[in-house]
Amino acid sequence: MKIVHIAGIFVFLVALLFNNACTMKSARETPVVRVVREYAPMVVNIRTENIIDLREYREWGQYGEELDLFFKEYFGELYSEGTLTYKSLGSGVILNKNGLIVTNAHVVQKASTIYVVLNDGTILRGEVIRVSQGDDLAIIKTDLPYLVKGVKFADIKDLMIGETVIAIGNPLGLENSVTVGVISGKDRAFSSPECAYVCSGLVQIDASINPGNSGGALLNLDGELIGVNVAVVQNAQNIGFAIPAGKIVKLLEKIQ
Repeated sequence: MKIVHIAGIFVFLVALLFNNACTMKSARETPVVRVVREYAPMVVNIRTENIIDLREYREWGQYGEELDLFFKEYFGELYSEGTLTYKSLGSGVILNKNGLIVTNAHVVQKASTIYVVLNDGTILRGEVIRVSQGDDLAIIKTDLPYLVKGVKFADIKDLMIGETVIAIGNPLGLENSVTVGVISGKDRAFSSPECAYVCSGLVQIDASINPGNSGGALLNLDGELIGVNVAVVQNAQNIGFAIPAGKIVKLLEKIQ
């Protein structure tokens, strides 16, 4: 009987070890990988167009012919019959299934047309419905073709200096690029030419961000939205800033 009992235990342990071996995940399956896989689809590419009618300027009447030739040669297809189309790129974060997206105010300001490019390449039209110039935040609205996961907002009071953060955005038009760093500081103030004023209450990070990252997501390892990236200090190494989620929540409350 003892032999049978011991054999049963042996068979049970072998089965348990085999089951654990089958369910063990690769060491490559890090928390960062899991967060990116689950939450990257909520980050979108924001493309804007601003059409400038040069004929409205007084100088056009005097130098229009010469300027017309110059702009045709210099700007190519962006110029047509006295109008210049200025294009820019940025990022945004889908907040809920109603199609509300947060981005930076400087990404969409003065834009005559806004395009929202989803993670799968779908291109939608967007419309600005609320702006907070003081916080450099804007909420735009689009009609989503399918349901998306809503964001969970991080509490800035719980942020830990040195904790890992993930920045997702579209630097230089490279869609859904991911960089990783840590929180370097809280409640920072920074004067940026993008804002044209002093942005305050910011989260400082060392994750690499570049032009085009503006408005993109800054996430913690729980997948919570810490904020949206806003600026990087030029001529410095890995000193960036994000607008905390609390300011986004306050702007949303004014809409709802």
